Amino acid sequence: MKKRIKTLLLSVLTEKNAIITEEIGICSIAAYLRKENFDVELINSSRKYLDLERIYEMKPDLIGLPVYSTTEKVVYEVCKKIKEKVPNAKICFGAYWPTLCGDILMEKYPMVDFIIKGEGEIVFKNLVTAMENDSGYSNVKGLLYRDGDKIIENEREALIEDLDSLPFPERDLLRNNMLKYAYISTSRGCKANCSFCWHNDFWGTNGKNQWRGRSPENVVREVKQIVDEYNVNRFWFIDDSFEDCNKSCPNRMWEIAEKIIENNLHISYETYFRAEVYKQFDEKKIKLLKDSGFVGTIFGIESGNAEDLKLYNKPATAEDNYNTIKYFRDNDIAIDIGFINFNPYSTIKRLSENVDYLEKTCFASVLYYLVERCGITKFSNIYYKVKGDGLIINDDIDSCHSYRYVDEDVGKLSVYLYFKYHENENSKEYFYSKKIGSYIREEFKLLNHIKRQFPEFLSTIKAHEDYAWEVLHKVNKNNAKCFRELLSMTEGGWNKDKADKITEEYWNLKYFKSTSDDLERNRLSLYLKLNKAGIEPKQYFNI
Repeated sequence: MKKRIKTLLLSVLTEKNAIITEEIGICSIAAYLRKENFDVELINSSRKYLDLERIYEMKPDLIGLPVYSTTEKVVYEVCKKIKEKVPNAKICFGAYWPTLCGDILMEKYPMVDFIIKGEGEIVFKNLVTAMENDSGYSNVKGLLYRDGDKIIENEREALIEDLDSLPFPERDLLRNNMLKYAYISTSRGCKANCSFCWHNDFWGTNGKNQWRGRSPENVVREVKQIVDEYNVNRFWFIDDSFEDCNKSCPNRMWEIAEKIIENNLHISYETYFRAEVYKQFDEKKIKLLKDSGFVGTIFGIESGNAEDLKLYNKPATAEDNYNTIKYFRDNDIAIDIGFINFNPYSTIKRLSENVDYLEKTCFASVLYYLVERCGITKFSNIYYKVKGDGLIINDDIDSCHSYRYVDEDVGKLSVYLYFKYHENENSKEYFYSKKIGSYIREEFKLLNHIKRQFPEFLSTIKAHEDYAWEVLHKVNKNNAKCFRELLSMTEGGWNKDKADKITEEYWNLKYFKSTSDDLERNRLSLYLKLNKAGIEPKQYFNI
């Protein structure tokens, strides 16, 4: 008699990244399995709040977990605890990190039974089928598995060409966590080729990144279903770059917007774009997207200087990076960016141009952008350049920041700032600087959502926005001045004592806390006014 396999798809977050959202990959796999009548449960949680007792009682036969470079250790810790209580459970890792280095992870963690490379729907279904039929794993494409002491890697499974053929992802995580914010993937792959990125390995079965998009009709049908069934009206379109399209649907982005409007879906949504996208817009097109609910975006700016943009293989110029921020802000679209300030080839000149760009766009108010350095993932294009130049210190997969800098003093500045203001999670300076940064990175997008849903409070919200910008411009100026003094000191020869003195003057706990408190009072004051008018936080917050 065929065995019935009980599957658990589990997403575990670190405390540092413990904002509960949907994990769309496992949600899509769950839908694919349930369509074939397999027994599947979905859970996501931070490590701290994970209900392990529920998992012990469930006694799953197979546990599938997405693993990222930032979550590898916590996922392992959780799996270790589960295996102590449910020793017969099989463990399967998936997502981009196992795709890049699956054999290394299996050697590192003997408790891992399987790894799925690339897209998971077909591979996971075939894995469960093989387990139920006890037919072995040699024919399951896209799978790494153990055969005694050997790790066997099968050939890759072909990509799913017709994304419209997939069932819509399950929304257990949206429902169970009472989220007000739904994730939708309208495409897979990316048409760019950034040198630090892993997408060619994940989305390409032959080393070539292969983009595929869902039809506008299919996308909007899913949006409507979520609005109707879950009363959710805020969305994140998580495509690598929303403007990507193919010859069969060259106006895909505009058609999605048109169909949202045609279906009277009063939603708001955010996207990712490449910086040069502003060139595709005119007055009519920006109005179309705004009318459909477009309120915020993230641009992969990455740098404010031409040399680093060339290193990262970015198609946009430094001028594009400025123009796109100005264009979308002028049209009341909230902006966040990706930014890599330091890399192994950073110079004082390049860093000076970066801080000039950040200050000009008010992103120097986000300390994270000033201290961020390039994570060099093994097998990315930039990895081979850095390795070829003899700058890699540690070639382990855990060491994406383990490289030397051509300018050793710049390297010392980078390491100093990164570990003082990014990696030191127990630091109160880190905590309050992150809260300040969250205003420009998250709060303005939320406020645009509230303005769209409750336009009668537009003037009230605008007053609070204006005050927040006033505070952030002061932070922006202060942070840029501090960074320039650090650069000036470093140019004359790195000196940690001088760096401590400079950062203590500008980036001390009192400064971070008082600024954060000021922004928090402004934020809470607005929410109290909205609440008094009958608009409760649960109408727009994930609470």
